[in-house]
Amino acid sequence: MKIEITILGLLMEENLYGYEIKKKIVERLEDYVDIKFGSIYYAIKKAVDNGWVKRVGTEKEGGNPERYIYQIMPAGRKYYKKMLKQYFDHTMIHFDIDIVLMFYNSLMPEQKEAFIEDRMEAVKEKLVNIKEKVDEEMKLPEEKSHIHVFTYLENHLKAELSWLKTLKKGDLVSSDMEA
Repeated sequence: MKIEITILGLLMEENLYGYEIKKKIVERLEDYVDIKFGSIYYAIKKAVDNGWVKRVGTEKEGGNPERYIYQIMPAGRKYYKKMLKQYFDHTMIHFDIDIVLMFYNSLMPEQKEAFIEDRMEAVKEKLVNIKEKVDEEMKLPEEKSHIHVFTYLENHLKAELSWLKTLKKGDLVSSDMEA
């Protein structure tokens, strides 16, 4: 569902060809989303087959293969809005690391320490990158900015860093349990 929302959302903004979709995903979300290039074309084909998207033209540069330009159709706009609502209403809030944390206690103490240190460094690096993105987005006009995505990620990373510091100290008591 994530790739469909992404592709249809980008096509809501403008007509694009497959490589432009991939490029926009990379520009906006870089390594915060893991969408493989081949899966984009598979999802576009599915969207065309379902009548959500249609080919509206082609481009050819030099000796490169012909590129199809895609446009979202009214059925695609409707499906996109339906998917967004479903995603907000029914998607569990979780992160990929949740699965790893389920097995945290199977690690030896030195492995736990290394995990925490490595994760803290990775989160700190991501925070620096996100801060740069936020600064860039602040310069854009509101209708072109995606600052909400980056401030969302920034706040999650700050919360994770705080949690990792607590984990490192061994003070893992839920804030609800303290009250």
